[in-house]
Order: sequence, then structure tokens, then C-alpha cells
Amino acid sequence: MSKNILITGYPGVGKTTLVNKITKQLSCKIGGFYTHEMKENDRRTGFYITDFDGNQMVMASEKSSSPYRVNKYGVNIDAFEKVGIPAMERALKSADLILIDEIGRMEMFSPKFCDMLRKVFESEKPLLATIKRVDCELTKELKKRKDVIIFVVTVNNRDQISYEITKELTLESY
Repeated sequence: MSKNILITGYPGVGKTTLVNKITKQLSCKIGGFYTHEMKENDRRTGFYITDFDGNQMVMASEKSSSPYRVNKYGVNIDAFEKVGIPAMERALKSADLILIDEIGRMEMFSPKFCDMLRKVFESEKPLLATIKRVDCELTKELKKRKDVIIFVVTVNNRDQISYEITKELTLESY
């Protein structure tokens, strides 16, 4: 059985929504973090990173002057290092399941985050993560691991994949 479950798909297909749906069905202690949109007048203006203890920071914003850019968003590396990394460290110590939403272009700007990500994959803890579809060197490395199962989500298969992933996770012994 694979202990690292990765969900991939094109932007906007519903990877985060799928992860939220799955985690609500589980009765184990979940640690890690998730990302969600910042909106102004129903328009996305950036992203937050939030851990399961309620810590939150702006991860990326179109108003940011950061030199690290993904499309129109300036990326705040401190958000990964002050919220994401500590959340992963706590999850390694005390969670039954580690959730990382997401492993994407923005996160790759932080070498410390990438190092911590490798530790999570090497740990004995089960992992549920969303990961970008188009690979960089690190995501290609992570996807090729023998202890990884990858689910590709589309608008048409979201419900079936939700069932399959939940089934895979409930087979794990917490």
C-alpha cells in the first residue's frame, strides 16, 4: 500500500475542494496546512496558507512587491517558512495523517520548504497532498517514488476519485 497519496489535475479542477471533502470524512488527527483564495469583490487577488491550529498568512498577493512571482502574484516565502514548515513539523510529531495543500510553483521558491517536504515523504506518516500537474525537478522526483500513488482529478471523475482516495486512506492503520 502507498503511504503518500498525491492528487493532481489542472488549475481550477477542484483539488482543494476534493481534499476538504475527503478530510471531513476521516476520523483521525490531521496536521499540515491548506491554501485558499483571497477574494475582493468576487475576484481572486491572492492566496492564504492556513494550518490546522488556525495560524494563517498571506501566501501570495497581486499587491505584493515580492521578487518571487507566479503570474500576477508576488509570493511571500515567509508564509511557507512561518506557517507551512512548523505545521509539517507538528504533523510529523503528533498527527495521524499529514495534509499538504499544495505542492506547487509558489512553494518551490523556498529551499527550506522543499527540504521539509522531503522529510515528510521519507517519514512513516501517511500523506495526502495536492501537487501541481506540470512538473519541476522536485515534483518529478516525488511523483516517481515507489511509495506514492497519484490520482488525477478531472471535473468528470471528482466524485469517484473521492471515494477511491477515502478508501485508500481508511485502509491505513492510524
